[in-house]
Formats: sequence, C-alpha cells, structure tokens
Amino acid sequence: MYATGTMLRQSAALAADIEGLTGPVASRVGEALATVPGEALRRVVLVGSGDSHHAGRAAQLAFLRLTGLPCEALGTQQFLDYGMLGPASPHAATLVVAVSASGSSPRLVTTVRRARAHGFPTLAVTGRAGSALGEAAGREVAAALGLTERSPGIRTYQASLLALLLLAVRLGGVRHALPGGGPAAEDALVAEIAATADAVRATADAADGPCRELAARLTEAGRPWAPLVFAGTGPAGGTAMYAAAKVVEAAGLPAYAQDLEEYWHIERFADPADAPLVVLAPPGLGPPRAAELAAAAPGRGRRVIAVTGPDDTALTGTAWHTVPVTGTAREEWSPLTGHVFAGLLGARLADRLDRTPFSGGGPD
Repeated sequence: MYATGTMLRQSAALAADIEGLTGPVASRVGEALATVPGEALRRVVLVGSGDSHHAGRAAQLAFLRLTGLPCEALGTQQFLDYGMLGPASPHAATLVVAVSASGSSPRLVTTVRRARAHGFPTLAVTGRAGSALGEAAGREVAAALGLTERSPGIRTYQASLLALLLLAVRLGGVRHALPGGGPAAEDALVAEIAATADAVRATADAADGPCRELAARLTEAGRPWAPLVFAGTGPAGGTAMYAAAKVVEAAGLPAYAQDLEEYWHIERFADPADAPLVVLAPPGLGPPRAAELAAAAPGRGRRVIAVTGPDDTALTGTAWHTVPVTGTAREEWSPLTGHVFAGLLGARLADRLDRTPFSGGGPD
C-alpha cells in the first residue's frame, strides 16, 4: 500500500543517502569505466524512462562541462526507434548509459541489447547489482539503497542522479578534461558531491513547512488549482520534469514541465489565467531570465511560486509563494538540492486532497 508518510520519510533520508552512497558508487563507477575507451568517445547518450529520464536531463550539464563531450538525454523508445540511426562507424564512439532504478525495465533491456549489438559501448546505472539491465549492458553501476517501503521514486531518483554525476566526474578524469586536471581534481569534485549532503539536509528542513503551506494555498478554494506548470532550464529542466511527476503520482493532479522560455512563448496564453507557475531557479545561468519572467507573469494573473535560494530577492520579491532551496558548490550539482521539495509537495498535496499515491487516473 502506498502512503504519503513514506514519501515524507524518504525525503528526510536523502542527505544520509548521499553520505552513504557517494564513496561506494564512485568506486563502482571507476570499475565500470575501466573497460570504456574514454579518450576515443565523441558523444554520451543517457537513456531511460520516467524518473530515470528526468535524472538524465538533470545530469546533462555535468557531462557537458566535465567531460568535454556532447551529451543527450533520450527517452527509451526515442533512442530505440531513432537513436541508433546513422552510419555504423561512429557507434563505438558513443557511450550509451542506460538508467533504471529497478534494473528490470523490459523495454530498456531490449534497447541496451540492440545498442550493444550495433557496436555501442553500454553501461547500466541501476538500483541493485546483478540486474537484468546490468547483464545486458555488460557494465553496471549499482546505487543500491536496500529499500523496504514502496513509494513514488524519491530516494531512487536521487541515487540514479548521484551515480550519473559521479560518472561524469570519472569520465572527465579518464579524458583529462576536468578543470585543474589530475586525480586531485577528480577527488575534489567527488568531495564536493559528498558535501552536498549538508545542503540537501538544510533544504529538506527548510522546504517542508513552505510546501505544507503551499499545498494549503493551492487547495483553499475547495478545489485544487491546476494544472501546475513547473518551469526551468538547464539542469532545472530535468528537475521540473521530476517535480511534475511527483505531483501527478502522489496527488493525481495534472502537472507538467516546460522550459522557461517556451512557457513564455506558449503557455502564458493558456486558461485559466490564474493557474500556478512554479519557477525553478537554482544558482547558475538561469536565474536572471527566470526573474524577468516571474516578474512579468503576475501581470497576466499567474500565481508564481519560486523555488530558489532565499537570497534570490529578484525572484522571490514578486512571487506569490516561495520554497527555499540551499545552493551547492557548482551548478552541476544543483539538481541534488533542487529536487528535494518535489516529494514533499506531492505528499502534502495528496494529504490535503485525502488521496494516496498512484490512486489517480482510474483503474489500470
């Protein structure tokens, strides 16, 4: 039986997961990449569905900046149908990273087998060692949590994201592409990732009250304000997709993600005029434009909810509601703190509406 209490407990466990997983997963990443021709690579493709795809989208920036390689995050079916098109010769230069917390997604297993048969080097990021996906890929990084409670993906999402970020660091080291260069630079980046546990803990403590208040405000009219649009760009684009998924899964409310600029070009014209707009703006390149759009949106009647650092007054000053997020050492790691509010908000909305996770949408 799914329950919102499980979501809240999992949200509270996120910081401890980073503390416990970073070292072991970093070691597994090194072992998995030992047989990958890193310096010969010309592209990385991150493949998955649902939360696994969202984690790939959130981790793209880390691969781009730390490995010096183009990186795409594709849905499973998109890669299966179209990702292997093209001449055969470049395939060996494209690393396909398949992401699945369960490690048993049949469609993704099929995809990896086909990619490997086409000559792509493949690697699986999973939540348990010895999975079907890991066997299909031939290389596996297991970020195992030993979960005992069923829940919309919260700890599993973060574990997949953490493994991808560590994979980007190690691949950057193999390719001699890290800022500063050498093993010391790689160790420093791994230490930075481990240190985000403090920021994740601070965010979980600071965000729960505002998420509870936000859930109350969004349902105070006797009906939930919907749809909820989560808007972000860069790594926050992946976080926005994940946050929308938690609201749908937990509370059954319509919610979706959109790029900030695309929202302004299209969805700002959609009814109802007072529909909530959740703007995700972690420190980095995105906040200046996010603040501009957030300042303009209330003029069209939108209820702007800012998910950002408490010092980002340019964004919070015009917001209808604010959910605080603690910053990280660099933008590449920002999805680790940016996602924390999503499980909290989904659970609080479900409680307000007296719903249980995965109960919406009618019978399967």
